[in-house]
Amino acid sequence: MILYFNSYITDIPLNPQYDKKNDPIRNTCAAYYLPKKIDIAKYTLASYASVPWRHVIINYELDDHNEYKNFDNYLKNLFPSITITHKRSASNQEFSNSLDLIKKFDDEWIFYAVNNDHPMIAIDPNILNKALEKAAYFKKNNKYVSIIFSHFTEFINLPHPGNPFNAKFGKDAEIIDEDDNFITIIKKTGDNSGIQIIHSELFRHWFCSKNLGDARMIHPEDVSGKVFTFNQIIIIPKTEICAHFDASPHLLGTTIEIRYNQVPPLFIPNGFFEKKIKIAYGYKKYRNNWVNINPTIKKYSFENQKNGTDLKWTLDDIPYFWKNNISEIDKNPKINEKKFKKARDKAYNIKRNPWKPQNFIELSKKQITKSKFKIKYFILKNILNKKI
Repeated sequence: MILYFNSYITDIPLNPQYDKKNDPIRNTCAAYYLPKKIDIAKYTLASYASVPWRHVIINYELDDHNEYKNFDNYLKNLFPSITITHKRSASNQEFSNSLDLIKKFDDEWIFYAVNNDHPMIAIDPNILNKALEKAAYFKKNNKYVSIIFSHFTEFINLPHPGNPFNAKFGKDAEIIDEDDNFITIIKKTGDNSGIQIIHSELFRHWFCSKNLGDARMIHPEDVSGKVFTFNQIIIIPKTEICAHFDASPHLLGTTIEIRYNQVPPLFIPNGFFEKKIKIAYGYKKYRNNWVNINPTIKKYSFENQKNGTDLKWTLDDIPYFWKNNISEIDKNPKINEKKFKKARDKAYNIKRNPWKPQNFIELSKKQITKSKFKIKYFILKNILNKKI
């Protein structure tokens, strides 16, 4: 598989309104503070370095030109075989040039990383090999095949009726295969999410099959409505591969809202880059500068810094790419393993489907109430305008 990283790294927010929604979390406790974007990108790429890629293509731009040399050196230390370009692909021609380069490598599958903030938090990177085997099987008889690698909560619920994400985005999705590791669907209108491992044929179709002139295209979403991917086969893993660093602030206040205490944002562990992560496991008292893990504690540290926990995991859930960067694990010898696993499972089940029926109904009522208010306002406004 080829890693294709195509990103502009800047601290200027793409959507400032979403960043503001993050402020109560990021400004509450030290563990969840928001790092600079270049550090998030480094953290993300460090997670990708745990995968034995056939080749690595990094197209990137920085708003701080003084950082190019340092960032290049960081990349070369992570990846033994790498092609670096200080320009992200953003047009038909630039993607065509990338496709020519990709064709030189003996691999047809592309991990298309258009974002710089979706680190790989999988506990076993071998899940990628299993996903590729599944995708290769379906590619034999299908033109467009992909694997979802992030936004686990949304996509695991996409093909299942009875939840708001399915109601909004999954009506054209049909399950055609399911096993212990994956759900495979056919999506009649395709999916342009920029969080997919794609076959080179789908890469070509999205970015090179139609002449869009100088039109700006970076994400697959940019060609939505212009290039159509009918009957796309999508492999959805039943375990997390990657996750969005800021979770889902764009969904807050909608009918598909995912709250922070249901699916928390990510953070860079203190000491990660120095390989000095310290983990306190199973303790009630919060330790500063440690990663505090205790699934039995009700609140996260961004909800209650004094008595909260950073993560509701067990030690088995630590991401694979953390393991060489941990210097100390202090495990409480008095913990009840069964109780901890049960508490972890409870937190995981909330992440797997945060939309309880009563919450969905309540959120829908709120949206309906807002819509009714707007309709009444515009009717009243028109009446008053006519009288005037």
